[in-house]
Amino acid sequence: MSIKTAFVYPGQGSQFVGMGADLMRDRPQLTEVFEHVEDVTGWPVTEPMVHGPEDRLRETRTAQLVLFTFGAAMTRVLAAEGVVPQLVAGHSLGEFTALVAGGWLDLDEAAATVVQRADAMARCCRERAGAMAAVMGTDPEEVFRILARHPGRRDDGRPCTAVIANYNSPRQTVISGDAVIVEEIGEAIRAESVAVAQPLSVAGAFHSPLMRSAQDTLMATIAGLPLRRGHTPMVSSVTGELVTDLGHYRDALAHQITTPVQWTRTARRILDHRPRRIIEVGPGTTLRSLIRKADRGQEIHPCGNTNELHTVIGTRD
Repeated sequence: MSIKTAFVYPGQGSQFVGMGADLMRDRPQLTEVFEHVEDVTGWPVTEPMVHGPEDRLRETRTAQLVLFTFGAAMTRVLAAEGVVPQLVAGHSLGEFTALVAGGWLDLDEAAATVVQRADAMARCCRERAGAMAAVMGTDPEEVFRILARHPGRRDDGRPCTAVIANYNSPRQTVISGDAVIVEEIGEAIRAESVAVAQPLSVAGAFHSPLMRSAQDTLMATIAGLPLRRGHTPMVSSVTGELVTDLGHYRDALAHQITTPVQWTRTARRILDHRPRRIIEVGPGTTLRSLIRKADRGQEIHPCGNTNELHTVIGTRD
């Protein structure tokens, strides 16, 4: 089935100080959403987003709430210009923005859940030192073999772990786990010259078993979410498939922060619908780069500032 437009939403790590500042001057929908989410959650959005400092914007709760809110606000700006999606998807945290954009969850419900999610993940990060690294230039099967060759132990003798956290593209995988073993694996990859290993600037081991206590904390919240069938189809980055069964999807969402992001599958499912264009709604071009690895000819537009918004509006027909 061919569609006109798909929206994709990036996850944590895409944020930067100053994002949205240019748009806020002449797009009142943006400010309205920011202020509403601040009222609902009791947590600032505009101040850290526009003014920082950078260290604050990297904090898990701030980063996740800012990115979620910015994506939701930009979706309203685009809708006011007549740009609406026929398919939505989000990478990790971005899935909550996609849920709102597709009508599967209300803004207030999603915002409150994002704050709870971020708080639970931050507690895990304080309890056990974790890290993540992007492995580029080899396939996931080789990454599995590398992980198997490097079972680790912490200084106290207890085993530590590393797993694949993100299947981003056929040649880019993210590993996540105890900081000591992630560093060891990165050094081994560089020494063996089998790929490139780039440490990620994150607070902990997201999408790994180290997030288990956060998952346990969120189970009741996810179980009580008033999910509904949306007005726009969604591909879940937890499964890489279209959401069709709400019960099955609720279970997948409850396990999201300990299971890998299936972005390679997600991108393929989006491309199966032969969209005329894909819009990355949010800061940066991370998802644009990943989708291009699957189809270099696909039309993909970033939409995170005034110039990019004007380009998207100009290509709507």
